[in-house]
Amino acid sequence: MPKFLWGEAISYASWLRNCLPSHATPGHTPYDLVHGKRPNVSRAHEFGTQIYVHMHDVGKLEARAEKACFIGMDEESKGYRVYWP
Repeated sequence: MPKFLWGEAISYASWLRNCLPSHATPGHTPYDLVHGKRPNVSRAHEFGTQIYVHMHDVGKLEARAEKACFIGMDEESKGYRVYWP
């Protein structure tokens, strides 16, 4: 991974840490206490994992997916943040 993605790695690691239970808040997660609902970590993946992104509106004989790297969860939508090398 390139050096400029270290910020993304730290951001994703802190998001994961806030979504997991801790000893300081028994029975709750920090995310749960702030937002009032349980986080959905079932969509979480390992940072830098190779993924395929579905491409819309491509021709009949063109590739329908492109290879990319997973770099985190998007906070503004229900999508992922990806990096195309």
